[in-house]
Amino acid sequence: VYAGELMAEYLNEKLPEGGQYLHCQGVIGNSAQIQRAEGLDNKLNDNFECVSEVPCEWSGEKAVNATTDALSQYGDDLKAIVCDNDDMAAAAQLTCNEAGREDIVCIGVDGNAAAMGMIQEGTLDATILQDSIGQITAAVDAIVTDINGETVEKEYLVRFVTITAGNVDEY
Repeated sequence: VYAGELMAEYLNEKLPEGGQYLHCQGVIGNSAQIQRAEGLDNKLNDNFECVSEVPCEWSGEKAVNATTDALSQYGDDLKAIVCDNDDMAAAAQLTCNEAGREDIVCIGVDGNAAAMGMIQEGTLDATILQDSIGQITAAVDAIVTDINGETVEKEYLVRFVTITAGNVDEY
């Protein structure tokens, strides 16, 4: 949910006038797909209109098809493409760029190497870093705590981080 909220907050800031957007979804029914959509709904301003939600199943290739369709169907009214992962966001952004639509804001979740590289190059706006190293570290710390007979917290939260050109080199 938090990753979806961060994507929404970024879009609200980057596109204060709002506009139409495409949502490239992960596998339908997967918790990440459901919760990222919930986060978007929680925080995206009312001046945004989701024109299409396409189940792209985490696939960049399917995101290319959805992006191509949205570009032809919605033209200049399309302002953003929100993707449930970075493979889809990178593919969507490349498709937009090749179509001469570098104005479209694309964002995804993961903070993978391809997305980070595109942000450094200035060809992708942002990603939401899912800190896998932080998640693994928290899990190992919990195991060590349990092995030592200490009380293990019921829940650990490893925060997601919005990565843009302004902070990509830190990550």
